[in-house]
Amino acid sequence: MHYRNGKRYYTMAQYCGERYGGRIVKIPLDWGSSCPNRDGTCSVGGCSFCLFPNRINVENISEQYNKGLARLAGKWPGARPVAYLQQGSNTHHPPQRLRALLEETARLPGLAGIRIATRADCVDPERVEILDRVRQESGLPVEIELGLQTAFDGTAAALNRGHSFEAFCRGFTLLRERRFYLCVHLINGLPGETPAQMCESVRRVAALYPDGVKLHMLHLLRGTLLAQRYQREPFPLLEREEYVAVVCEQIGLLPPDVVIERLTGDGAADALIAPLWTRDKRRVLNAIDRELVHRDITQGSLRGRKETV
Repeated sequence: MHYRNGKRYYTMAQYCGERYGGRIVKIPLDWGSSCPNRDGTCSVGGCSFCLFPNRINVENISEQYNKGLARLAGKWPGARPVAYLQQGSNTHHPPQRLRALLEETARLPGLAGIRIATRADCVDPERVEILDRVRQESGLPVEIELGLQTAFDGTAAALNRGHSFEAFCRGFTLLRERRFYLCVHLINGLPGETPAQMCESVRRVAALYPDGVKLHMLHLLRGTLLAQRYQREPFPLLEREEYVAVVCEQIGLLPPDVVIERLTGDGAADALIAPLWTRDKRRVLNAIDRELVHRDITQGSLRGRKETV
């Protein structure tokens, strides 16, 4: 695998150039989707780290799309728009409602693709069939993001995650059988997890061979159950240097052709309690690049070795 722009890993920018012929811009759309971990389907209260949006009125899809285009088109002229369903668990709708939402979204003018965030326990054969049928009928790429966060069931249970790693693998496999592009989310720095466990989560995900991975540090956000716990009884959080070391190890453990879509993330500026160093994304990314060079790590170069974090 040849990595471009001086990077030692397969970036989202490189993937978009190959898949879409250039830059894309993700237009955030909200289907008003709920979550099985909040509406009682599997639990209530949600994941303890999650700041679930409090929706009052959700505009229709066309209005959201047009406003998003107007806001973002000037920032990235020439970029192709991709509809991004990020809020909630977007395959949790009843099947007929899911199909109607997908079909309406697929009809948006000028669309280059659709990206849908969901949970693996919101995936079943009927919903996968709907996703596949709309993909074929529209001719648009339909890419799926699956939140995992950790491969350790004990950690997941303590966070009220609501499903096991085994359940995640079942949903992942259903989508993989239809050859959907799959991106898996993982969070580093979850309470009680060691760097070795964070790397083991990546090993287990790598064994599934997703198309993409998003990594980021745990954000403690005001209004979440985990932030309340932290303020009562603070628990250790990774420092920036520790996070960089873990991420470099994880990059080395991922197959060379898996797209690394994200290496750090933004916490909502008005809600972030800790760690405050995550606000400076550029500094974190630069530190990762330097450490990869210092340790002579490229994506996939540590596969088959024991962890060194």
